[in-house]
Amino acid sequence: MISSSKHRLQGRFPFRFLHAQEILSPGTQKFVRENYSVLTVEYVSDGAGFLEINGKSFHIFRDSVYFLTPGSSHAYWPDRNDPWSKIFFVVYGDLVDFLLKAYALDEIYCIPDAPELKKYFREMLYLKHGKENDSRASVVFHRFLDEVHRHLAQKSAPQIPPHMENLRKKLDDSLGRRFSVSLYAEEHACSESALIRSFRRTFGITPHEYLIENKIAEAENYLLYTALSIKEIAAALAFSDQYHFSNAFKSRKGCSPSDFRKRGKSLRRGTSGEQPPSPPPDSL
Repeated sequence: MISSSKHRLQGRFPFRFLHAQEILSPGTQKFVRENYSVLTVEYVSDGAGFLEINGKSFHIFRDSVYFLTPGSSHAYWPDRNDPWSKIFFVVYGDLVDFLLKAYALDEIYCIPDAPELKKYFREMLYLKHGKENDSRASVVFHRFLDEVHRHLAQKSAPQIPPHMENLRKKLDDSLGRRFSVSLYAEEHACSESALIRSFRRTFGITPHEYLIENKIAEAENYLLYTALSIKEIAAALAFSDQYHFSNAFKSRKGCSPSDFRKRGKSLRRGTSGEQPPSPPPDSL
């Protein structure tokens, strides 16, 4: 049983990646916890199960994600008629709490029908075997919450034309490589100028600016939570060189990437905390 006290990061980095695991042969055990101290996020890759958390109940099916949030009281167990298989990860720290609130996800417990989120759980499984996994996992976690937020927004927003949604997804998947709007237009037998106008009318921004804005947002995560050099970040985000990256970053953020990193480090100085809790057990 994990202590109910609120844990903070030991040292200066406000994020801890405790555990990730895939469960392919679930049993029938029911887990019950009070005043949970960490965040566990689970993806149901097959089957079904049940969740009761903070007075709410959910019947959870394949390709759904559920959150066991810090401070929650909850119980969860597999559906005996169709027991679930799952992938989960466990994190905690001041950054976790901050991001959950910033994305308005601190009281979201279940996201049905979200197969596009599975890739983040696979990334967490991979990272648990590596070094410096706290900082790298924090970047994956931030990207995960951003996509969760957009997924929920799309569910409640007016229907976006399918061809525009397809282009946006292509842009979202192109953070680490170059993307040509003209080539995309040619492949889809449409006018490049008409495509740009339609995208701007739908999202209020051109495809190029949308992609650059997303790359800059991702660069902020790299600068704050990894030790990658400016040159390495520029390469990871497919800028032509570090000068192109630095100019794009400064024009949007008002400071250079190096200055942004320094400010982030100065804000984190002095953070202290307790020993991390043990990873929680899950259904077997």
